[in-house]
Amino acid sequence: MELSTRKEGKVQIIQLEGRLDVHLSLEIEQAVNDLIDKGEKFLLFDLAGVQYLSSSGLRIFIAAMRRLKGVDGSLKLANMSESVKKIFKVVELIDLFEIYPSVEEATTAFGS
Repeated sequence: MELSTRKEGKVQIIQLEGRLDVHLSLEIEQAVNDLIDKGEKFLLFDLAGVQYLSSSGLRIFIAAMRRLKGVDGSLKLANMSESVKKIFKVVELIDLFEIYPSVEEATTAFGS
C-alpha cells in the first residue's frame, strides 16, 4: 500500500494505492492522524488505486471521520471501485460517507 498526499485549496487529498489491509492500516491511520493533528480539517481519500479493503481499512475512514467531526471538519471518498463499494454496502457503511465518482467532484463539494 502506498500513500501520497497533495493539497488543493483547503482540501488535503490522500491517494491510496494497493491493498488496504491489517498489515498497513495502523501506519496509514497514523499518517492520517498526523494530518489532522497538523490542522487539516478537510480530507479527501482518492481510492482509485485501492485493490482490496479489509475491516481494518474501513476503520481508518471511520476513525478519521469521527476525529474530523470533532474539529468541524469533514471527510469524503472518491474514485471508489465497484468491489470496494460492495464492501461498504455489505457492512452497511455506504450511507455513512459522502462518496463521489471523481476527485474533482469531491473537491468541489467541499466548497470554498
